[in-house]
Amino acid sequence: MLENAPRFSLFYSHGKKAGPSLDAVEKELRDRLPQSEDVIRRKLLEAKKTGKITRILTNIPPAVALALMERRIFLPGVNVLVEPQRRARFGSLACHLLGYAGEVDEAELRRGRDQNLRPDPRGPESLRPGQWVGKNGLEKVYDGWLRGTDGGLQFEVDAMGRHLHVIRRIPSTPGNDIHLTMDRRLQSAAEAGLAASVTGRGGAVAIDPRTGAILALASAPGYDPSLNLGDYLGDPNLPFFNRALQGIYPPGSVFKIVTSAVALQNGWDTRRTFFCTGSYQMGNREFGCWTQHGRKDFLGAVAQSCDVYFYNMGRAVGADNLEAMAKAFGFGEKSGLDLPGESPGLVPGRTWKKQVLKQTWFEGDTLNFCIGQGALATTPLQNAVLLAAVANKGTVWRPFLVDRVISPDNKIVLGQNPKSRRRVVLDDRVWDMIHQALEEVVRQGSGQSVRRDDLVIGGKTGTAQNSHGDDHSWFAAYAGRRGETPGLALAVFVENGGNGSASAAPIAKQMIDAYYPPSRSILPLSGQGR
Repeated sequence: MLENAPRFSLFYSHGKKAGPSLDAVEKELRDRLPQSEDVIRRKLLEAKKTGKITRILTNIPPAVALALMERRIFLPGVNVLVEPQRRARFGSLACHLLGYAGEVDEAELRRGRDQNLRPDPRGPESLRPGQWVGKNGLEKVYDGWLRGTDGGLQFEVDAMGRHLHVIRRIPSTPGNDIHLTMDRRLQSAAEAGLAASVTGRGGAVAIDPRTGAILALASAPGYDPSLNLGDYLGDPNLPFFNRALQGIYPPGSVFKIVTSAVALQNGWDTRRTFFCTGSYQMGNREFGCWTQHGRKDFLGAVAQSCDVYFYNMGRAVGADNLEAMAKAFGFGEKSGLDLPGESPGLVPGRTWKKQVLKQTWFEGDTLNFCIGQGALATTPLQNAVLLAAVANKGTVWRPFLVDRVISPDNKIVLGQNPKSRRRVVLDDRVWDMIHQALEEVVRQGSGQSVRRDDLVIGGKTGTAQNSHGDDHSWFAAYAGRRGETPGLALAVFVENGGNGSASAAPIAKQMIDAYYPPSRSILPLSGQGR
């Protein structure tokens, strides 16, 4: 996914004798590289202050590099060198997962000195000015494993700062290679689907429910780490924001899986029915449903995502049980994924509301809670972890992205073993009923668009109300070949995407097809629902 590729870098060393003024050097560089005016000024002043050869810019265009090399005699102290720098082989693919690297800044140097940070966990070398370090994503988390030992060139310079010749070449040593759990076809399908969605904003996560390995982690929009990242800073769609694990949103009807688990474990009769008129009256407040469903039992209520049925179920099980089960499935805490910036989300409850909002918990809070609304805030990653736990019947994994780290001499220096965070213990009959209900959603409910006759697919649509704009769209599912343990669990979120079956489900279908390529043409069935 990432490799080192030769790029042109611009350096400057300030001479002691008279020559072209610093202003004259700056003017020519700014004229040739106008998009980098502020950086050029700052770095030239830094070179003058320290008296050291200083890297001014990286990845400068080849035409500019050649022009500057031809002008070296008129620009004492300016030099262009070829350096190996990170290049994303597939452009923006998996950018939020991989992250990016850049030159170490003063804050990182200071932190490195304070904490005695080292580029390799086993090496003696400290961070130095001019080094490249990981700034985000896996590049940052595994920086010490990826970075080898820097090489360099020792120059003889004249009094004007002009490089005369190379005195010594210091060879570099390569770092380690990192092998990921990511499936590139699945990742590509997730990113393409999100990019083509109604808003082009969202997140998607796919997990192997047998191990917790991350198969895809996508956020849209993205960025190309090989380009000038400053060009993205003014984008109002926030391309650096990782919606898959940093964005927190109400999960909507996907959370009805948790409500179902609480009720079924406590003896809920699935044959019990309620009549949906399109709303539910409690005192002087009315809580709506998205349509009039008529009379529904449990399986019908899950398949058609009837809020009225779940209002009754939620009141029966109570807020405390809902809170405990949500936390058992991993909501309200970080998953432990090896990426920076993960949000824990929020699971509300009586204690939280009293301590934070200084308010009493009301029955209306329970009604919102049980259908995935109100103060409940979750990430796409957490919803994928939920579906993985449902698929494997109870194991809540600590998800991971790195399968192994291989040294330059082809030895495994770091390996990953699946780690369970906890077990959600439910009766076998409960797991079976949840599976039956979710598979009914796909067979004849709101998730029919993902149906495949050659696969067992269980899923749940979600349309989450959003007080700041249009509703958010969700679809979460597990899938596997018939007779086999499900090998895929996923959650797809489209920001302001509206109906879950219309916006998020088609992306999930593309992801499932990418991971389990159809052996023959299977026409999806049209479905309605939330």
